[in-house]
This record gives sequence, C-alpha cells and structure tokens, in this order.
Amino acid sequence: MSRTPHDTDLPEQSSDTDSSTTEYPRTVVDSSTGASITFRERGTDDRGSYLVMDGVLPPGVGSGPARIHPRAEAVSEVIEGRAVVTIRDEETVLLPGESVAIAAGDPHTIRNWDDASLVVRTTLRPPGEFESAIRGLYGLGAGGRPDLLGVAAVLYHHREDVQIAALPWRVQRPVLRLLTAVAGVLGRDPSADR
Repeated sequence: MSRTPHDTDLPEQSSDTDSSTTEYPRTVVDSSTGASITFRERGTDDRGSYLVMDGVLPPGVGSGPARIHPRAEAVSEVIEGRAVVTIRDEETVLLPGESVAIAAGDPHTIRNWDDASLVVRTTLRPPGEFESAIRGLYGLGAGGRPDLLGVAAVLYHHREDVQIAALPWRVQRPVLRLLTAVAGVLGRDPSADR
C-alpha cells in the first residue's frame, strides 16, 4: 500500500536537473558512519528521467531512519553483501543479484548486519534533486550526531525528494519550516546559498 502526499503538501515538481555539476561518477561520504554513495549516472530513457547510484554501508550501518520518496519510485539491487530491507514495516533479506521495488510514498530503510560491506545499486525515477539532498545530509554527518537545524533545513528544502517516515507530513511540515527559519537566522542552513 502506497501513501501519496496531498498536492497541497508539496511544492510543484521541480525540473529533473540537479543543480550540481553533471560529471559522473561522483562519490559523497558520510564521515560519521563511513557510508558512501557513488552517483553513477543521470539521464533520460523511454521511461523518463533517472539517477543510478551505488550505496556502500559498512558492517552494522543502516541507511538512516525510515524515509519516503513522495514522487519517486526506486529499484534497489544488492551487488555485494546481505541487505536487510524494510518496506512498509515488512522486513526482507536480499542477497547479491536480488532486488526490490519501492513505490513512491513507501516508507523504507536498508541495513547491513553482515561482517562485510554492503553495496546496493539503486535506480530512482524521477530523481528530482535527490542527489543534492544526500550531498547536504552526508555533508552534515547525518548518520552520526549532525547539526539538527541543518538537517531540518535540508529536509525542508528537499521535501519533494525525501521525507522522514516516522511523522506524518502534516506534522513534519510546520516543524521543519520553523527549524529551517531558525537555522537561517543562526547561519546554519546549508541550503541558504541555493
């Protein structure tokens, strides 16, 4: 079962061009966990725009709190290791060569409970500005003890690309809006010079 936010909850769909440079591959590392994402390719095919990325999770590391992509679907395939994938509170173990489809609006997370690194290749359609969101979150060390005002600002600015699943959007929206304003006043909004 997918949940789709009401149109009034989100800004109009942005163009599917990320504001960052388009040379690939490009890797971003969360220094607090050692997790990394290599953005491999961004393009358009007969199904529309897409972003291909490889996520690497060290042993015992997860992809963070359950989240949703309000407007994008994802297909994630395990390349190396063993993934524990949770979608809509249903847990599945995936081995190399196995994949899972994640519908837009489905809460999900991926964890590595193995002794070796986990590599997962994900294709996101349409990607929106997901790459910019991840760059902002990883830059803040979102997997460790990040600047929560900065994280709130990144999540608010990229709300059409990624949202935390734990709270309904109607609750998150005003909280994130307020925290983003506070982050801006204190100079802690990493998205301020967008």
